[in-house]
Amino acid sequence: MSGGRAISAALTIAVALGMAACSDSGDSAATTVDSSSVTTSTSSTLTTAATVTTSGGTGTSTGASTTVSGGTTTTTTPAGATTTAPPNTAPQTACEGQAIAIPAGATDSVAISGDVDGDTIADVVTSYALDGVPHVHATLATGLNSDVEVPIGNADTVAIQFLDFDHSLGAAAPPPLAVLAVGATKAGTAVATFLTLTPEQCIRVWHNNTIDDSLFTFRISAEPIYQGLQCDGAAGSIIHSLTTAQQNPGGDWKVTVQPFGHDFTTVQPHEIENITVPDGPNIQHQYGDLTSCGITLFP
Repeated sequence: MSGGRAISAALTIAVALGMAACSDSGDSAATTVDSSSVTTSTSSTLTTAATVTTSGGTGTSTGASTTVSGGTTTTTTPAGATTTAPPNTAPQTACEGQAIAIPAGATDSVAISGDVDGDTIADVVTSYALDGVPHVHATLATGLNSDVEVPIGNADTVAIQFLDFDHSLGAAAPPPLAVLAVGATKAGTAVATFLTLTPEQCIRVWHNNTIDDSLFTFRISAEPIYQGLQCDGAAGSIIHSLTTAQQNPGGDWKVTVQPFGHDFTTVQPHEIENITVPDGPNIQHQYGDLTSCGITLFP
């Protein structure tokens, strides 16, 4: 296992449309948090496979096309083939009730390497499909393994990438990375969520609260009404906000900004801000994509 933290400088996740349905709401098991109200509604229908392009990191893949530049490049192999990951010589254990290894029947595996537990040693996070359900598996440098279903979008798997969500300039030790998971829906839209470790060091999808099992998800839409995620640097940290933008009859735009944080795997919404912005050519990229996050869904 190599040291350090692998963070991509840029990532493009292209969602290819697969003609299976016509709407973008329907069968996702996750609950979507709309950035205009922090209330929830279901999402997803039309789906596809995802193509992920990264630079400056390391990754491996099977079944989904992955190109890595500026780091270690791996080849695409047929679904179901063995995924290659950095060697881990630590004794392998697992979180309670979970398997140590990724199941033999897993397909479409994509592994990325970065520090998710804050010990500054790279861990391995793998996205894969099992029986048509997206999964994310974490193998820590300590040897601890954990696995979780990520039921978002309509594809069998999700595209994953690290985000420095808890960035703290000048910290003695860099904070652990969060995992962004993006699920395909219909063309021009996607649904996403975050994963981090629990206090027990087990990977888990973010939830809306500690009372029930409602997942925190958000929609990204390049078609009106625009919806997205903004990552704005401020005073040595990064503020993450869900955004929506709807055009007013006069041509300007009503924009809603919903900042949020997290406590381990529970989302913490902050005060909503409503603003009006003039019309311009970059409205969609500002409010209907992943903006200033080092990631672009809809270039």
